[in-house]
Amino acid sequence: MPIDEVKKVCVLGAGTMGCRISLQCAIRGYETTVYDISEEVLQQAPDRHKIMADMLVSTGAVSQSEIDVGLARISFTSDPEKAAENADLLSESVPEIIDIKRKVHAQFDQICPPHTIMTTNSSSLLVSEIEDVVQRGDKFAAMHLHGFGSVVDIMRGPRTSPETVNILRRFARSLGEVPIVLKKEKDGYVHNTLFIALLQSAASLVIGGYADIEDVDRSWMAVHHSLAGPFGMMDGVGLDVAMNVAEAQAHRGRGEAWQQMAKFLRPYVERGDLGAKTGKGFYTYPNPAFQQPDFLTGKGD
Repeated sequence: MPIDEVKKVCVLGAGTMGCRISLQCAIRGYETTVYDISEEVLQQAPDRHKIMADMLVSTGAVSQSEIDVGLARISFTSDPEKAAENADLLSESVPEIIDIKRKVHAQFDQICPPHTIMTTNSSSLLVSEIEDVVQRGDKFAAMHLHGFGSVVDIMRGPRTSPETVNILRRFARSLGEVPIVLKKEKDGYVHNTLFIALLQSAASLVIGGYADIEDVDRSWMAVHHSLAGPFGMMDGVGLDVAMNVAEAQAHRGRGEAWQQMAKFLRPYVERGDLGAKTGKGFYTYPNPAFQQPDFLTGKGD
């Protein structure tokens, strides 16, 4: 059930994560407005919602009637003033580039109601790297959602109030998620710290000439009985997102390996081969090779 403090959610960004978050909020009873600067992206959002909704219904996670009611709660706009109007909670999912995130939060800090809690869905950036551009530091935090029926990372910044953390924890539970509240700031939170280390290790094996992409994925999938390997996972995340994360890690002085990973991914991004969302990345979609019956045995090579 919705919590008392939140009735309307404003989601910034109509890409994959923005659509996932907005659909989830709407299904769980919140009026939801999706904002994007691109009219073209906004026009694609209802189709993204439908694909996600059909998948949820097919797995039994929600009923079709819940989807129908939820979709009716979602509105779309490229007008920032309209998006911010009466918002109780803002969830930002713009590209993982710090200058863009800072610009967007500074803009919406000026137009959101004073009580609005502002959050970033950043997968790797720190709250303290963004929050100095807003006046409402006590109402600013990271709230990173991974997917339906999973966990939500909640990370406070230097000024985040205990009340804000408490509201976000209860909001996450109202979405059917498990809140993971970090004791202090950590880029990548808990899960992504583990996850991006896996992706970087996989990339280093290919960059170093030790194995090809398919064998790296094959190894991980066979041992861990996983539906995808690291490169298939990167396709799911988006190679542009993975490259931005690698560049952020390199910028923090985490080592040459992250620079090499960013360089490795850049040609794919420049070609527009961003993974599953564009139909091509390391694999071709909708029927990637790693989902074929002979992939694990290598007999199809």
